[in-house]
Amino acid sequence: MKCFLKYAVPSLALALILACVRLPEYARPRMVQADGLQQPRAAGFSYRKLTPEDFRAASLSEHKADHAERINAHAATQIRLTAESSFRITSGDLYGQSYFFGRIERLGFEAVMLPDRSWWNPKIQANMRGYVLQHEQIHFALTELTARQLTSASQEWATDVMVIQPTPQEVRAELARQIKDRVNAAMEASLKRQAEFDEDTSLFFNPRRQQWWFWTVEDELKQTAPTVR
Repeated sequence: MKCFLKYAVPSLALALILACVRLPEYARPRMVQADGLQQPRAAGFSYRKLTPEDFRAASLSEHKADHAERINAHAATQIRLTAESSFRITSGDLYGQSYFFGRIERLGFEAVMLPDRSWWNPKIQANMRGYVLQHEQIHFALTELTARQLTSASQEWATDVMVIQPTPQEVRAELARQIKDRVNAAMEASLKRQAEFDEDTSLFFNPRRQQWWFWTVEDELKQTAPTVR
């Protein structure tokens, strides 16, 4: 049995090569690092159905450009804070010195797709577009599920966070660092499932298996409502 040379690439930069049994290194899933608290909301959109028009990058990033002939699409996804997330910074004295105290009031996460960093191969075969788009949709969904798991888990630790620093800027920086570290750890952990999906559906053209994944993630999305407490 041989691999299809080119047909689908998942959300975090995955691709297909000839005669492969494992994903090539350049095609393995990678995460887009979280940006902490400062994340421009115009940079991407939250989870929804994708279209080819959502892929607006003129070309692949430099380290992927050499493999463009083997890539049908590259969608960049990221986890960011929800708009409802909020923090409180107050001032006070501690051991006779003035400090600022930072706490998390509300915390939620969501997956976003970054159109300006996502690429759609204009040479993709017409009969493969539906498969490729569904493939990207599933990766987007897997990232959204990770974001929802983060939101749920944050209820156990966010209320215990207390940051004490000499300035408000240092408080915000430390809060951002702690949140960023948790997001990146969650994304790293999710890469295993992302890779499993690609080993099922990127190494070979496998519509039936991909449809099973689609039904699976859709069911999980229905069972997990994104909430911020």
